[in-house]
Amino acid sequence: MVVIQKKIQPKYFELVKSGKKKFELRLVDFKAKEGDILILREWDP
Repeated sequence: MVVIQKKIQPKYFELVKSGKKKFELRLVDFKAKEGDILILREWDP
C-alpha cells in the first residue's frame, strides 16, 4: 500500500469534500494500484 498525495484547487476541493464531485480526472503522472490511498490536499496557487 502506498500513500499518494496530490494538490487540488480550493474550488474543486470543496466540491469533492461535499460529495458533489465524485471523481477527479488527471494526467497519469503517478502509478496507483488497488489498495493505495489518495490524499487530495487543498492548494491555492
